Amino acid sequence: MINLCQFKNFSCFGCCGRDFGSKKEIKHTIRKNTLEYLECKDKREFGERSIYLRESGICRNLIFRNNKIICPLHPNLNKGKDLRDHLCDKDYLCETLKKFKKMSSYKRKKFIEFVKSKNPDWYDYSINIDNGNYLKEFLKK
Repeated sequence: MINLCQFKNFSCFGCCGRDFGSKKEIKHTIRKNTLEYLECKDKREFGERSIYLRESGICRNLIFRNNKIICPLHPNLNKGKDLRDHLCDKDYLCETLKKFKKMSSYKRKKFIEFVKSKNPDWYDYSINIDNGNYLKEFLKK
């Protein structure tokens, strides 16, 4: 099954913070996180540098890699080992993902096509997946 959080050219930060700021603020924050990540000696040090969200509402662990937003501490990037100790609400699933998982494979495919037709950037994709706007619009069709 497709993972709405990270697939092809899409990456979502929706579950990685609260009360998000503007696109400009979040982009600046993630760039700052990325620079801090590159300065740390290992992922453990990176993950332990703070227990607070950034002012933009974004988790301090999100970075840019290959034009995607990722968490280098996520188990999918660490052979199943979860290094997210502090900030992460590991069990959070947005309503879009919950409903997506219950859809038939045909309906999932149609939803993905619908989202792709929007041609969202990383910010629009994340915000509209997390707040359910894409799902609401898709289900109205």
